[in-house]
Amino acid sequence: MSFAWSTARKDWRRQLRDPAGLAMWIGLPLLVGLLMTLVSGGKDGPEPQAYLLVADQDDSLLSGFLLGALSQDAAGGIITAESVTEEEGRARIARGDGDAFLLIPEGFADALLREEPVTLELVKNPAQSILPEIIDEVLSFLPDAAFYLQRVLGDELRDIADAVEGDGADGDGTDEGTPEVEDAFVSDVAVRINRTVNRIESTLFPPVIQLEVTTGEMDDAAGADGDAADAATGAAAPDAESDDAPSIALLFLPGLLFMSMLFMAQGLSQDLWKERSLTTLRRVAVAPRPITTFFAGKVLGAAGLMTLVATIAMTVAFFYFELPFRILPLAVAWAVFSGLLLFVILSVIVLHASSEKAAGILSTALIFPLMMIGGSFFPFEVMPEGMAAIGRLTPNGWALTQLKDILTAETDPAGLALAFAGLLAVGTVLFLWSARRLRGGFAQGAP
Repeated sequence: MSFAWSTARKDWRRQLRDPAGLAMWIGLPLLVGLLMTLVSGGKDGPEPQAYLLVADQDDSLLSGFLLGALSQDAAGGIITAESVTEEEGRARIARGDGDAFLLIPEGFADALLREEPVTLELVKNPAQSILPEIIDEVLSFLPDAAFYLQRVLGDELRDIADAVEGDGADGDGTDEGTPEVEDAFVSDVAVRINRTVNRIESTLFPPVIQLEVTTGEMDDAAGADGDAADAATGAAAPDAESDDAPSIALLFLPGLLFMSMLFMAQGLSQDLWKERSLTTLRRVAVAPRPITTFFAGKVLGAAGLMTLVATIAMTVAFFYFELPFRILPLAVAWAVFSGLLLFVILSVIVLHASSEKAAGILSTALIFPLMMIGGSFFPFEVMPEGMAAIGRLTPNGWALTQLKDILTAETDPAGLALAFAGLLAVGTVLFLWSARRLRGGFAQGAP
C-alpha cells in the first residue's frame, strides 16, 4: 500500500510542477460556465425571447386582441410581437431577422365569430429550432380556444357578426364602413353573455378539477382518496415546481464539471505513455512489487487531483447559486467516482493504442463526442428528445443525470447507493483489464 501512496504522491508533485495543465483543467470549464452564465443572464437571468413578426391584414378588434395577447407581457415574457406589413415581414424572416412571421388574413374576425374556416400562416425561421417551436406551441391554443368559445357563446357571437355586417353595409355612421349597432341589441347581447357567464361561473372560477403534480408514490389508498376528494371539491393545489425550477445557468453546471472530469481523465490516462517513455514502467515491471499496485497508485493520484478540482469548482458554484452546502460532499464524491470511471475507461483505450500519438488521437476522438452528446456543451433539457435519450446512455451523460438529481435534491438514496455500487463494479472490471494490459507487455514496450 505504501508503494501505491508513493506513486500517487509522485503524480501529485509532477502535476503541481505543471500549474498550467492544472489551471486548464479547472479554468476551461469555469470560463465556459462564465460565458454561458453571462449569455443566459446569470442565475436569475431572463427567459429566452422569441421575436414574432405579425402582419395584420384584418385590422379588426379581434386581430388586435390577438396581437396584444402575443405581446411580451401577455405571453409571460416569452414572446415579443412586432406589427409589420406582409412584404416587410416576409423579407425580414427570409434574412433571419426574427424567429417567425405570422400573417393574419382579412376576414379573420368575421370567420372566428361565425365559426368558419380561417387560416393563419406562420413562417418559421429555418435557422432557428427552439424559439420558433415555442411560438408554434403558443399559437396552437387558438383552435381549441375558438372551439370552446363557440360552444359557450356561439349564438351571441354569430348575432354580433350579423349585426356588424348588416349595419356596416347600409349604416349611416359618420365614418364610412364604421358600423352603428343599436343600443337595444348591445344591451340584449350583453345580458345574454352575462347570464351564460353566471351559469358556468361556478365551474370555471375556480375550475372544478385541479391538477397537482407530485413525485414518489402514495403511502396508502386512503391518502390517494383524500387527495382526489380535495381535487374534486376544488381545493387549491400547491405549485411547488414553478418557483423552484432551476435556472438556465444552473442547468449547465453538471455538464461543465464533467467536461473538466473528461479533460482530466484524458490527460491522466495519457500519462501512462509518459511513464513508459521515461522507462518507469519497465523498472516497475521487474520490481518485486506487482504492477497492479503501481496502477492503483495512478488511480489514487487521479482521485486526489479530481477531488481538488471538483471541490474548487463545486464550492464556487454552490456559493454562486446559493445551493445547500449539506449536499456538497455527496456531489463532490459522485463527481470524483464518476471521473475515476472515465479515467479507467480511457486507460483501457490508450493502453491498447499502437503509439502515444495514436492514443492521443483516439482519446480526443472519443471525449469530444461524449461532451457534445453527453450534456457538457448543451443541457439535455434543450436537446432534441431523441438525442437527449442517447446522451443519457453515455457514461458521462448517465453520471451527469445523477449529479443533477443530487443538486436538485431529487435523488433516491437507494437508487444512488445502487449507482455507486454500479460505478465500483464497472470500475473494478476496467481497472483489472488495464492492469492486465500493463502486465501483458505494455510496460516492456510490446505492441
